[in-house]
Amino acid sequence: MEKKLLYLKIKEEIEKIIREGEFKPGDRLPSEPELAKKFDVSRSTLREALKLLQREKILISKNGVGTYVNNRSDFITNPLSKLQSLGQMIQNEGYVESESDVKIYTSDQEADWKKQLAIDEPVVILERSRTADDKKVAFYYNIFPQSLAKHYFDDGFSGAIFDFLKSKLGINIAYAITEICAINSSNERDQKAIQMLGNEIVLLKQLHFDDADHPVFYSLDYLKNSVFKLMIKREL
Repeated sequence: MEKKLLYLKIKEEIEKIIREGEFKPGDRLPSEPELAKKFDVSRSTLREALKLLQREKILISKNGVGTYVNNRSDFITNPLSKLQSLGQMIQNEGYVESESDVKIYTSDQEADWKKQLAIDEPVVILERSRTADDKKVAFYYNIFPQSLAKHYFDDGFSGAIFDFLKSKLGINIAYAITEICAINSSNERDQKAIQMLGNEIVLLKQLHFDDADHPVFYSLDYLKNSVFKLMIKREL
């Protein structure tokens, strides 16, 4: 495996064991030689993985002391190349996550939704806010073809939409195509997001696909850009 792919793999493995609690917030990581032995890689490969984790504030380095798992980042950080639910992103940074303002309703499709989902039918919209330590940090719409949603939301909804789709409908979300957009204050949905979160927000328009490359649902995700830090590595 080429070095670039290997250090990204090691980065993901370290993130996984942090999520699983082997390394807890505030813990000092083992030394570089110990970690390199644990993951069976060279120290130079390990350092590349650690550098990325430090840039994303998952780890912090204390000169002459060692590398530690950050207690909690000032930001909710997520690489754009990694698809995660908003709730999981919030939890990963050590915040208490919850939801509010939940609404579920049927609507006529809009031109953009019709194009993205390739449908000619009404849609079911799941609208809600996400909070971190009881502060609203995100507001979003999940938009489903009515033929897919059927009766599944009749009793309301709470939790992670990816888990719901997998457990209830047998649908695994494999990836999403994401467009980063500016806010249009004359747009009704953008206006509502501003009322919920304030003016400093970014909009992610995301079309989610299953394992067979079929579009499943469309989402409009509004994030407070003073809280969320979205990152992507760009190379020549």
